[in-house]
Parts: sequence; structure tokens; C-alpha cells
Amino acid sequence: MLNSRAWRAAEIPAANGHGNARSIAKIATAIACGGELDGIRLLSSNTIEKALEEQIYDIDLVVLYPVRHGLGFGLNSKERNLGPNPRSFYGNGYGGSIVVMDPDANTSFTYAMNKMIIQFPDPTDPRADKLNETFSNIVAKL
Repeated sequence: MLNSRAWRAAEIPAANGHGNARSIAKIATAIACGGELDGIRLLSSNTIEKALEEQIYDIDLVVLYPVRHGLGFGLNSKERNLGPNPRSFYGNGYGGSIVVMDPDANTSFTYAMNKMIIQFPDPTDPRADKLNETFSNIVAKL
């Protein structure tokens, strides 16, 4: 169903953005670097700051563990440690893909797999978790 024309054409703001790792990484880089990349502004720095404002920090009734969210993004928390900088934030994709942006280090990383490991209701992928751990260690040394 996820690769059907109907699914891909549907307008589901929280569920069906489509892209490959390179395109997602390009957007993430722009966001991590203040909203601009290669002279193209995608978001204002004010919009990014608004996205980082905590909206909720509570048990998610789908995944059944605490989540911390801003506007459109997950935020760094003790349950979802994204690295040493508290302003790091992320987006998850179906099957375990992830994008992490760290505006304090002006860096990001993106993981989109060729083959999804679906472990509903847990949206994480052990491969992505290991990459996030490596990313966190690199950012800590910057």
C-alpha cells in the first residue's frame, strides 16, 4: 500500500513526505544551518526557533513511551537522546528512517533505508539507532 499511487498522491501532512536520502539530507542541512543552503532560504531562523519550542512531553499513545515534540519535529530528550546539544531535533519516517538536525553544531544526518524494517508500533530501526549514536559521538567531539 505504501508504494501505491493513491498513497503517494494523498495529502497526509504527518505521514507521507517522499524523498531519497540525498534530498532529505539537503533539506536537513539547510535547517541545521539556519534555514539556508547554497543561497536558497527554505525557512527563516525565527521559524526554526518556533519549531524547537516544546509543545508536548508525554506518553505517546501509539508507541507507548514518552516523546517530546516541538512544531513538526521530535526534540532531544532523555528517552530519545540525539546527542550532546539540547537543541537537536529529529523527524522519523515509516520503517525506521530518521533525520537529525543540530543547529548548535550546524550539522545533520539522514538515514533512509533500501529495505524497511517495520516493527510497529515502534518506529525506530536498530540500524538508525546505531548511526544516531555514532553521529552523537562525532558532534560531541566538534
